[in-house]
Amino acid sequence: MISKLFIVSKAGELLIEKDYRYEFSVSPEMYFLEKLKASRASSIQPHFYLNGISFFNIQRNDVYLVACSASSLLPVMVIELLTRLYHICKDFCGVVNEHSVKENVLLLYELLDDFMNEGYVQLASTEKLRPYIQSAPVVVQKERSPATEISSRVFGIETKTISGSASSKPVVQSGSEQNKNELYVDVIERISALIAVDGTVSQMEVNGSVNIKNFLVGSPQVKIVLNEELVVSNSNIKGYGSNVQLDRCTFHSCVKQEDFTTSKTLTFVPPVGEISVLSYSISGEMCLNQPFSLRSFVGDAEGSRDVRVTLRLKSNFPTNITAVNVKVKFSLPKAVASISSKLSDDEQTAIIDKAEKQVVWTLKRIPGKTESIAEFRLINQGSGRLSQQEIDPLVLEFEISGYTSSGLAVRALKLQGTDKSQPRRHFVRLITASDSYVFRTF
Repeated sequence: MISKLFIVSKAGELLIEKDYRYEFSVSPEMYFLEKLKASRASSIQPHFYLNGISFFNIQRNDVYLVACSASSLLPVMVIELLTRLYHICKDFCGVVNEHSVKENVLLLYELLDDFMNEGYVQLASTEKLRPYIQSAPVVVQKERSPATEISSRVFGIETKTISGSASSKPVVQSGSEQNKNELYVDVIERISALIAVDGTVSQMEVNGSVNIKNFLVGSPQVKIVLNEELVVSNSNIKGYGSNVQLDRCTFHSCVKQEDFTTSKTLTFVPPVGEISVLSYSISGEMCLNQPFSLRSFVGDAEGSRDVRVTLRLKSNFPTNITAVNVKVKFSLPKAVASISSKLSDDEQTAIIDKAEKQVVWTLKRIPGKTESIAEFRLINQGSGRLSQQEIDPLVLEFEISGYTSSGLAVRALKLQGTDKSQPRRHFVRLITASDSYVFRTF
């Protein structure tokens, strides 16, 4: 059983803690913070044993979710439990980072109180926890670019209730929103990829979900018609073609799975609020479209010990689609304190993130089928030459509205059994966001 859960920041600050069994005479979080401080140069292990205590942790954004126990537990089980807790916190708060945790302390304590009882899992899903949560989330607002603002309005999301990322919204909304006779359908995909220096895909995976937010009056039956050519198979044998090929599907209990099998339709009577009616995963280059390609050229600057880095970022999605808040990051070598840059567009920026010791190239918006170029000169203040390994890898962050890497789409949305005398509206969005999109430079 779990003895204690806590959340700490990447900087080593204890943000929230919950002791379920009071088994320790010492504070296990202090041991973890010491371990975190000692592991700055490398990633902390997801499971380790220290001073008679078993620690389990996952890192998400700039925080660690940590569980500890005096008993011997199966690590994969506890890691899965922490991952589920992270998704629950994300569902309620919209985003999980140091800022949002500090702003939602009361809400998170409510979640931890009901999530476990005396170290045993009690309510481990958003749907089951929602009726017991009384605190409203404090939505962490981010600076929004004009492109993001326009994109949000086009897809029916009010800017006063949404954070900077359209894929990060809390499930708890104000009472005025819940009085609307509306239905929102979101197809959200998070893509992870590892791409070699020559452009070949070493690994690519998508985790997606079809989420609905129901504020319809009455109890209507909803039908979401997906691609007719959709195929579900966990076989390693995959082929090219227009078929949408899913490896795994998980349905909400309200969905009639026989309709999905026969007609690729999600048929259900949704509860009020937000649920995920379908979760799925896809892996393999043949089944997914690569939204971006990024080529890097690293070499010595002529006549000096400085290093030149040239990046060519190409968008592969259709021309009527636009990506927003695109960032390319790479590590800054220790001997480099300043850079000079030449960018292909005036709206682009390049800065040094001193806290993370990274160079960040930011592109506010990228239309489909375009190429952007950035040239950097890393000013070497050391006595030796810079190593290309100090720059590797390149990390790409992005969000694309109206696009899915898998090709999954909503072909039709039908509502049955509603009172047609009352005006109703429905909105459908497709969103693809980066999870871990990495390019190697050598």
